Amino acid sequence: MDEVLALSQLDFAAIFIGVIIILVAIKFVVTLFEWFVNKLGLETKWMRQKRESEEMAKRDHELLIKTTENVNKLQEIHNSDTDKITLFMDKMEKQMSQFADNRIHDREQSREIQKELNDHIKTIADASAANKAQIDNLMIADREILANKINDKYKYYLSIKGIPEDEYDEFIKLHDAYKGCGGNSTGDAKFEYCINHLDVIPVETKLVLKHD
Repeated sequence: MDEVLALSQLDFAAIFIGVIIILVAIKFVVTLFEWFVNKLGLETKWMRQKRESEEMAKRDHELLIKTTENVNKLQEIHNSDTDKITLFMDKMEKQMSQFADNRIHDREQSREIQKELNDHIKTIADASAANKAQIDNLMIADREILANKINDKYKYYLSIKGIPEDEYDEFIKLHDAYKGCGGNSTGDAKFEYCINHLDVIPVETKLVLKHD
């Protein structure tokens, strides 16, 4: 009970003020000691540790700032690269789309050209067929005309019993033209009979016969 009584009689406010004064005094002494040591160029272990700690904290702070700056730069580079990649992909997508459109257009154009070419070939083929038909018709007509001429010559040569000398080569050429037009065996038989069985009549004899 005596101890409790003694504690209750203490002046805590005075004690608290006294402690603060002691701490301030210690701080003043320490500061004064550090100032004095710095003036003398001396450094205690505690001061060295404090200085190294402050320098380390400064270096860590600078490193943190530098790292932050580098991270920001890397982020900017990354953002820039991302933008470039996005632009590049957009460009490639547009080029691929344009390429696909061009391929479709080329295929359509190719089909149109092929159709025009086929139509042109068909037109040429039709014209060629028409021309061939016309040529065939002309050859048939020429063959008939030449056949009539050979028949007329055949009858005439039989009537005069020979081939006039000045018509002999012409008669051969007439038969050649007839064969060139696809002449048949009827004309050939008449021609060969005249060539093989009738004599060549000199022109003078022919004239005398006509005069008589």
